[in-house]
Amino acid sequence: MDEHYTCVARIGDVNAARLAAARLDSEGIASRLHGEALGPFPVTIGRLAETQLWVTARQRDSAVAVLTELGIDCENPE
Repeated sequence: MDEHYTCVARIGDVNAARLAAARLDSEGIASRLHGEALGPFPVTIGRLAETQLWVTARQRDSAVAVLTELGIDCENPE
């Protein structure tokens, strides 16, 4: 059964987003990354450069706690 995912953060640096996703994974929190910076022709200017970090709805609170600990802003990600 597919779980509903929700965006918890927008991160301006694609590598920082990958590290944040790896940290969530190490905590047992499933995550997905979405954004133009991940494509074959990465965009690195403006909001198109942001990478969205998505987690399952049921793990959202745990993910926000971990990301806040890392200094990542989780306010109004969408």
